[in-house]
Amino acid sequence: MDFMEILLSPICGAIGMGIAVLYHLIRTKQIRRNLSIQLGLLHNSPVGLVYVQKNRVLVNKTFCLLLDVKRPSRWESFLELFPTEIQTVLVEKCTQLKNDKSPFEETIFFQKRAFRVRGQMQENEAFVLWWTDMTAPRTKVLKETHKNKVLSEQKNLLENAWEAFPLPVFIRGKGEKALFANQAVGKDAKTLNALHWVSLPFSVDSKTFTLTYGQETHTEEELQSLIREVSGAHQRLCQELPCAICLFGAGGQMLSCSHAFADLWHLDEKWVKSKPSYEDFWDTVQEKGLMNRVMDFAQYKKQQHNQFASLSETQEVFLYLPNGKIIRRLMIPFASGGVIFLDEDKTV
Repeated sequence: MDFMEILLSPICGAIGMGIAVLYHLIRTKQIRRNLSIQLGLLHNSPVGLVYVQKNRVLVNKTFCLLLDVKRPSRWESFLELFPTEIQTVLVEKCTQLKNDKSPFEETIFFQKRAFRVRGQMQENEAFVLWWTDMTAPRTKVLKETHKNKVLSEQKNLLENAWEAFPLPVFIRGKGEKALFANQAVGKDAKTLNALHWVSLPFSVDSKTFTLTYGQETHTEEELQSLIREVSGAHQRLCQELPCAICLFGAGGQMLSCSHAFADLWHLDEKWVKSKPSYEDFWDTVQEKGLMNRVMDFAQYKKQQHNQFASLSETQEVFLYLPNGKIIRRLMIPFASGGVIFLDEDKTV
């Protein structure tokens, strides 16, 4: 080994040691930076996180914001955030989680909100609880469930009404295929052949259907009696429907309306029984302040009456009330020139 080798040997060793230390520092800094990023993501996650190990609790910021609580550090202090009934559920589920090692999912109602809580085991007997606020989706589901229930009730009511209808009725689609027939169609062929059949086309969602019904040949007195009976059935049906519906005769007289329609327009029961006119209806609505004021109300009523009288197919209109409600109204042509109003609250 010459002089230069002896001189460079400790220098090279020092440089190597320095490089190793520098690499270690850079590596440690990178690890801390990655850890900081991961912690930041967990704290700002849209889902609340609760980490429990040996009675110690760590929670992220989202959990504290969701429940509007201070950050607990122990399992006992975490449980004290909730009323007794929720504590019981959490203890039971978490105990089962630690025993069975199987994840669980539970709905917790707290502070008038609904939370989906999911539990999952981790290493070293630790477990994690994930908290998700499900209030808005649950409210939407409940509204849709209620809407479906109302529709189902209406469907059942209409089906029963059609089955009780004294005349045989068919509904046919394209190609003369029968889509519906009530039980009156079950009469013997001889009776059905003796009837006078009437067909009425109608459209739903741009599809054309044909309503065909058969009626017997009666004396004028019998026909009048039958008309009164059918008219009375229609009026009773209209009164019992759970939706906001009103039936007007060809002359504009209010024949019947449901309780929901009367409630929507604040109509007095005694006033409804007096069978007011279409113009009287608008006068009453205007007097109660349920419609926006117009410069020429007489002209407005005339326009509404003309629209009523000339109705030949279903029309849709939107009524914007002063109280902020938005009402979708279907004006449906009815038998003998009558019109059905079907109102639905579309306020967001």
